[in-house]
Amino acid sequence: MTQEPGWPGLSDEELLVAVANTGHGEHDELADPPAMRVWWAGLHAPTDLEAVRPHATEDLATLRALRAVVRGLALRNNGIDVRVDAAGLDRLTLRPDLRGSPSLLADGPDGLVRDVCAATVTALLRATARPGWPRLKACRGTDCRWVFIDSSRNTSRRWCDMAVCGNRAKSASFRTRRSASEPVA
Repeated sequence: MTQEPGWPGLSDEELLVAVANTGHGEHDELADPPAMRVWWAGLHAPTDLEAVRPHATEDLATLRALRAVVRGLALRNNGIDVRVDAAGLDRLTLRPDLRGSPSLLADGPDGLVRDVCAATVTALLRATARPGWPRLKACRGTDCRWVFIDSSRNTSRRWCDMAVCGNRAKSASFRTRRSASEPVA
């Protein structure tokens, strides 16, 4: 996959994976501005964390909607038919960045959340236009759905981790086959 930067230090695909994997179960790294600051600092992405404005709650809702779109598209890339709803993105206003490589900039008040939204949409547009797009997948494990980049030669990977999610799925399939073949007493 092309390593065109979606954000300084991250490829488009790495940024999409990072955004898509910000929420699982009870834990949401985009729940509020302080949580988003911790997540962003963990990526070691060079930027001013103070730019996450305390009142950026509405922007975070847009970023969470964008996360759902990326995860839905990654599920589709793994053969899971899901509805992808982009309705939450209607508040996102972007304009073209005419300074270099094709990208979009947030329109409106400055802030890291808006910048991350713009970088994520840019990464999504560039990634979907490349032949490697189908490699961005979400795990088929129903209790997982972790987004990953399929690095297998023939793009056949289904689970984020064969040792955990793949093993669970294969064990469940074995138990189902075994119980179906046992005679009823």
